[in-house]
Amino acid sequence: MMNLFEHTYAHWARYTDYQWRKAADGQAYLLPVSEAEATIYDPIPLASRLVTDAVNIGLLVFHKQPDSEIQEAIRSFACAYGLLGLMTALPTTPRFVEYEKVYLLKNPFIRQESMDTLAYLKLFFPFRMQDFHKHDTESLWNVSGEDRIQAALAMTFRNEPQAKAMTFMRDYGERYDWLKEVFLDWAFTFVSAYMYYNDRDTLDQDTLALYRQGLACFEGNAPSYHLELRDHTVMVWDFHSLMLAIKFLFSIRLTDPDNLMKLCAHCGKAFIARRTGSRFCSSECRSKSKKEE
Repeated sequence: MMNLFEHTYAHWARYTDYQWRKAADGQAYLLPVSEAEATIYDPIPLASRLVTDAVNIGLLVFHKQPDSEIQEAIRSFACAYGLLGLMTALPTTPRFVEYEKVYLLKNPFIRQESMDTLAYLKLFFPFRMQDFHKHDTESLWNVSGEDRIQAALAMTFRNEPQAKAMTFMRDYGERYDWLKEVFLDWAFTFVSAYMYYNDRDTLDQDTLALYRQGLACFEGNAPSYHLELRDHTVMVWDFHSLMLAIKFLFSIRLTDPDNLMKLCAHCGKAFIARRTGSRFCSSECRSKSKKEE
């Protein structure tokens, strides 16, 4: 899989720490802590770990683990990779700010096909709305110069869709119940594919059909890219949300003939095996399994 991305780049931002806060509507939102620093990184070299970490959070939801455990796993994920960028992942275009309304792809969170732009933005700024003004297709967004990090991020991503830069602001947050659903979907997709090929010689046709249907429900959006002249010509992926990046990298992983992503036979976590016959994610799990036999 990584050979395909050997000479490619993508850019995303993450803060050093995130926190859960409950809004007036009772929903829990994950957003950066006020004093956290931010860095920009390339998620492509981290593809394998990024995908397995995302699937393992979904497995916690799948196995109905306590919300406190799931929330801590999602918070740790955000510290490592940033928020998913749901605000730019759900519309038909990440440049929705340039239109009179936000037009939405089919999704499990928002039933409307279109929304007022400001009303949509407020779904992701539950505590304090950005200084944003819009009239028809014209918009104005002011970034406070008091926060050097926010100003730097806005400047760094100034040539990308405005909404992408807005997802890196400190007041931007993502709902816990929405995040749970996204991670669960990835875990369900992986389990369906893994169990189908791992157990298809012993499973009945109805169960196999169920796994095929489960995988068919996974919908991806093809990302765009552009070319840049660096040390050599490179592809730069235009991932306007980390969610889209994960879905794309996950799809590449699942369709790779040499895919070694497996479920540990002891702890049940997803991992990348070093060899085809590996059944355990670690020597510790292998030892524990032998003791239990």
